[in-house]
Amino acid sequence: MSHDCVIKGGLLVYPEKTVRADLAISGGKISAVTEPGKAKGKATIDAEGCYLLPGAIDPHTHPVYLDSIANTARSAAFGGVTTVIHYAYARPGNSLIAKIKEFKEEGEATSCIDFALHGGLFETLKQADEIPQAFKMGVTSFKVFMAYAKLGWMTDDYAMAKTMDIVSKHGGMVCVHAETGLAIDYIMDRMLAEKANFAERFLETSPDIAEGEGIFRAVYIGRLMNCPVYIPHISSAEGIQVIRFLKRMGYAVIAETCPQYLGLTWEGLKERGPLGKVGPSIKTEGDRMALWMAMQEGLFDSIGSDHAPKDKKVEDEFFDAAYGSPEVETMLPVVWHFGVNRGLITPNEVAALMAENTARIMGLFPKKGRLEPGSDADVVVLDPTERWTVAAANQHSNASYTLFDGQELLGRVKKVLARGRLIVEGEKFLGAEGYGEFLPSKTGNWDYRQKRR
Repeated sequence: MSHDCVIKGGLLVYPEKTVRADLAISGGKISAVTEPGKAKGKATIDAEGCYLLPGAIDPHTHPVYLDSIANTARSAAFGGVTTVIHYAYARPGNSLIAKIKEFKEEGEATSCIDFALHGGLFETLKQADEIPQAFKMGVTSFKVFMAYAKLGWMTDDYAMAKTMDIVSKHGGMVCVHAETGLAIDYIMDRMLAEKANFAERFLETSPDIAEGEGIFRAVYIGRLMNCPVYIPHISSAEGIQVIRFLKRMGYAVIAETCPQYLGLTWEGLKERGPLGKVGPSIKTEGDRMALWMAMQEGLFDSIGSDHAPKDKKVEDEFFDAAYGSPEVETMLPVVWHFGVNRGLITPNEVAALMAENTARIMGLFPKKGRLEPGSDADVVVLDPTERWTVAAANQHSNASYTLFDGQELLGRVKKVLARGRLIVEGEKFLGAEGYGEFLPSKTGNWDYRQKRR
């Protein structure tokens, strides 16, 4: 049998094994995994000396700031991300259903890679009533905020319970920005009264204790409503302590962290001021290493980028600057460099945390997440021997900065295929707007008690 394309000479990475094999592709799907030299193709890709990873799935992107859905997808592709899951935010006064429809249509028209959607609730009590209709549209996960009361975005416990009750009855999950928001608002008001230097004391405005308390309360309300809870962007050792307890109790909690927390500290970022302002904050070296140790322990289920590039400059007023940074393109290389190269995790754990687990959590498996016959041919060719330095100039976000500017990394994405189509080759973008397809999700079925590595 002659296949459309054969990727030869690479090491195929699965959560449970690494094998030297040829990967054959036909009709946008993986058609065979064979012994080296066995498969024949109309086209071939030489992956000698490289790892073949399943395309990364980023469960945490915000294409509403400097990067649109099209820009986010293109930047993602250069970083080895072949599926993105955008948060479709319904701000106060917006209809959740209208926003989902808007994001879906824009994604189908402009995205070069496949995508799914989370619903984002800001006017939660009212918008929660739209959740059953969202399920019919293929959106089964929904985000609420325990912080940002002054912006009118905070979801209180009553509204969170209502949301979780509705989502539970339909078989989905609720994502929670878990921080004790009102206590944080008080701390910030106190610091304003003191005329504090917010850049110097930024960590006080996003304390680890507030994250731990928020996680605990969110998951316990979820337990009360029989609703799985997804905790994004875990940033602290304190948050990990709570996750460890909740998982040992067998509660339905899914834990995510992000590359910025795994590779950076606030002490190292402080001189860059507003550029490093993200929420929750990037914390201490102790917190950074606690996240890696938790990963080794199997406490994390996924890694997401929290890609949210905002228009900021170093000289901006820190307190007024927006939260957020560009992260989707550097996510895989950063995790590889700080995790695999330093012996903290294996390539197999990268395949689990950045592809297969997320596909299972979102109900996209086995279409996505694994280099298996019948799955979509979403493939990353990564050269583990190439050294390169991250710079704003070699990134593809519309942001003028990257938090990893000047960081030398070992391991670089060389080629990326999305549903069998070569969309990135070195510095060349070969993708096309509108190639990406909308993926209906089916959340709520993750095995919370089984430790996956």
